[in-house]
Amino acid sequence: MCGIAGYNFEDKKLIKRMIDLIAHRGPDDKGVFSEEGVTFGHLRLSILDLSKKGKQPMQNKNNLTIVYNGEVFNFKEIRESLEKKGYRFKSNTDTEVILNAYDAYGKDCLKLFNGQFAFVIYDPKKKIFFGARDRIGIKPFYYYNKDEKFIFCSEMKGILVHEIAKKVNKDSLNRFIANRYISGPNTIMKDVKRLLAGHYFIYDLKSNEMNIEKYWDLSYNIQNKSEQYFVDTFRKGFEESVKRRMISDVPLGVYLSGGIDSSAIVGTMSKFTKDIKTFSVGFGYGEEVDELKYAKEVSEKFNTDHKEFIVQSDLMKNLPKVIWHGDEPLADPASLPVYLLSENAKKHVTVVLTGDGGDELFAGYEQNKFLMLRNKLKYIPKPIRQLGVKGVEIVPEKILNHFFAYSSNIGKEGRKRFCNYATNIDNKAKAYFEIMGIFNDKERKELFTHNMLSDVKLFSHMNRINKTYYNDKNNYLNQILKYEIKEPLPENLLMKTDKATMPYAIEARVPFLDHKFVEFSSTLPTHLKLNKIKGGDKYILKKAMQPILPSSIIKRRKQRFYVPIDLWLQKEDIRGMVDNLLDEKTIKNQGYFNYSIIEKIKRNYGDSKLFYARQMWSLLNFQIWNKVFIEEDIANKKGKISNLFI
Repeated sequence: MCGIAGYNFEDKKLIKRMIDLIAHRGPDDKGVFSEEGVTFGHLRLSILDLSKKGKQPMQNKNNLTIVYNGEVFNFKEIRESLEKKGYRFKSNTDTEVILNAYDAYGKDCLKLFNGQFAFVIYDPKKKIFFGARDRIGIKPFYYYNKDEKFIFCSEMKGILVHEIAKKVNKDSLNRFIANRYISGPNTIMKDVKRLLAGHYFIYDLKSNEMNIEKYWDLSYNIQNKSEQYFVDTFRKGFEESVKRRMISDVPLGVYLSGGIDSSAIVGTMSKFTKDIKTFSVGFGYGEEVDELKYAKEVSEKFNTDHKEFIVQSDLMKNLPKVIWHGDEPLADPASLPVYLLSENAKKHVTVVLTGDGGDELFAGYEQNKFLMLRNKLKYIPKPIRQLGVKGVEIVPEKILNHFFAYSSNIGKEGRKRFCNYATNIDNKAKAYFEIMGIFNDKERKELFTHNMLSDVKLFSHMNRINKTYYNDKNNYLNQILKYEIKEPLPENLLMKTDKATMPYAIEARVPFLDHKFVEFSSTLPTHLKLNKIKGGDKYILKKAMQPILPSSIIKRRKQRFYVPIDLWLQKEDIRGMVDNLLDEKTIKNQGYFNYSIIEKIKRNYGDSKLFYARQMWSLLNFQIWNKVFIEEDIANKKGKISNLFI
């Protein structure tokens, strides 16, 4: 993994400022390439071929120049085919393979790569930049394209050292407040974009025109095969994916939560090595929150070198740093423990494997079950359905509490949301967001000021989501899963992992998201994903892992990686931080939010802690982001983040 940066003009001093700002991504080496009309910068985190031969920017014999972040795990096979075509290699890196594959095949080289990547190649003959992001969106890519300037970087903050307008994109703020992350090509910064997963671009240096195309998408083509065929194919494909991601010239480990996804990785790795390092994080609130005892059980089963870390609520010190590294406000509370886990893991490893993606592929989330159950309500006459749901007697409190977290009562507001979800039979997108959203449409209309609302071009994304994901031949479960794979996975879950590991120069790899394995998941009958009769969620994964994992891990109830923000927000020092950043004067000066609604959230917090904690956490994250990136402009002033919150 590395950091990349560049632009379509010559300036060696400016590129050094860019890469210095993201130096954490590549502490092992750095390099600059510059000629008239082109400047590239690179930071190297050495994983394969640790010699100087892997230095970037890298050129081949035809003067193609590349800056590249990521890993292509099948590079040896591609190299062999290129050698047969007459290409000769100076290094043992995948970087050189990508460069020569583009030389040989042009944009079709993307069809060959199995991995996680973002790269840009300068082609001096065609006078173009050719760049791409991996199929799933495991690695980030930001760019600015305005006034004949094209600037790109692995992190948005690198782009901000340029003289560009630093204004909040209000449509993106609307998305963030709704979902706690931002999907789509627009970022929170008005003129900074992101390249979407599975897309490539060509930037013409002569005309200053950019063309973006999709080169991969996920299609669901269910196959009529036996259950045993799918179990055997699953096991073989997963073993191949894990084995590929064990390729490394530096120490490697696993982030082990104790859930079946990360446990499956450890169990599969044990077939290829006896030297496995595992790392787990807890919060010190007992088994209702922590999964440490399950992680320890897996560690003991496979005799791993296991280390546990307890995360305390030291948010005043760490949360602003996490948000700084996140580039955009990303209010997934798990960012904080993964960030702190990475700080400790770096003392022992440089590469980690994570279980990200298993839930999206095989219907592991609670909302998948609830939405499928909700779909059956359409057979109940609407008057009876509304009467029953409003009484909420059909939904036991225990079930609601389990879904919305694993502690505290969800309260009146949470139950109200659940009623809305259950009665919205015809609008599938709305049903999803009533249980997964942070602020629904009604709540955002109350929260945002009149001026803010008037500047938002598309307030509700329900029609877009229904049209894109719920209006095709796929059955309902696969419609839900495709949405989760295409939007929350790349721009929430995977960006959380990238931005929480790279600050400590750790490369995270995700075996479940090998694109061939993802494509295999799309061929499964849905009863092999969600099977209430035979074992609930992720049935195929459990079936495939039965000979490998302890039965207690396979049979245990699904537990989200729960971060106790509802408990943290009750602590005096953190409440002080909330009050300072969400005070009336600050909120009114910004002009985004109505303070009366924030006051209501603070006032009613005790009644519905879990519900309001999610809303308060999102607002707090945005306020910290706004202070760091807009008000103080730390990227240019070179100030210290910690000084802003003392």
